[in-house]
Amino acid sequence: MSRPARGMVARDTETREKLMVVAAGGALLVSILAPIRQNWRTQRRDGFPLSYYPMFTAKRKRHGSVVHLLGIDAEGGRRVLRYSYAGVGGLNQVRRQLRLAVAGGRAQEVADIVATALSRRPRTLDRSVVEVRVVTGRYPYDEFFAGHRHPVDELVHASAPVPGVPR
Repeated sequence: MSRPARGMVARDTETREKLMVVAAGGALLVSILAPIRQNWRTQRRDGFPLSYYPMFTAKRKRHGSVVHLLGIDAEGGRRVLRYSYAGVGGLNQVRRQLRLAVAGGRAQEVADIVATALSRRPRTLDRSVVEVRVVTGRYPYDEFFAGHRHPVDELVHASAPVPGVPR
């Protein structure tokens, strides 16, 4: 029984390793691209861990509505207030809490809480705010992302004066 030469064994191992890397890369590529076929189906299914990325492929509306906090200064100037005045947590978490509070009829309570918080710990930019409003603004996406940050329309749910600030 003859033994294979050392160089031949090393080459076989090297070739096997290269094939395994190519196979693993191919499997990864197929698993990433496979969910894209959902884009051509009438009933799409998205799931973890494989997604067809509907957040990027779905048709979007021309406008979006957002419940947010608005500060008004003595001259009537407007500025969007930081979400942290309304609650703790991340931006999306507090935005959801705001939306649920408005839907639950608690917008005035939120306005009062934010006005009090603003009077206790105003950021430098917010020191001129004399009134807090809880509003839903409707914004055209294309214009908003082009830098035009004014709402098409706005619904004021509640307002509260900032305590201790002269109007």
